Amino acid sequence: KAGDFDHVTKDVLTTATSVYCCLVVTRAPFPDMLLVETKLVKRAWHEASDITGLTIQLTPSLVKMMTRCTSHVRSELKMKMRGLTASFFGFWASRSMAAIKANRDLAESLKEGNSFVFKDWELKSGIYKTELIQKAINDMWFANRSDEGILYAKYFDPLPVKMMALVLTVV
Repeated sequence: KAGDFDHVTKDVLTTATSVYCCLVVTRAPFPDMLLVETKLVKRAWHEASDITGLTIQLTPSLVKMMTRCTSHVRSELKMKMRGLTASFFGFWASRSMAAIKANRDLAESLKEGNSFVFKDWELKSGIYKTELIQKAINDMWFANRSDEGILYAKYFDPLPVKMMALVLTVV
């Protein structure tokens, strides 16, 4: 755990983990090999060393701590999207049979032809221009000045297609 390291290592680890999370969501949201994650960790560690001006040896335990971020960042996005999606499309927050049926029917209609990716999901116009995508990105990476999207803007400008795919995957 992070508490096992000295303050200097923790500073580099904190920065490197943030950079790594940015790399994961923008370059490889679903890495299929440990090698991909390891390369991203090394890149993030190198950048964190440059940012902090500190040179600390990257150890296997540090790599393991950083790679835990891979599933964590996807889970965080999934949790944020749950509420956004429900309010955006008008799902009911009720356990009544009528609400369950209405929610199921709405979900099926949104999945039909991937309607949920359109700005106007009923007319299927404005593909990938739905406000839901922007709201998700804002909530996840740009909510305040200490969020990764602000601190590490270079990874988000322009918004990578892989990140958009990740957002749409969790809808």
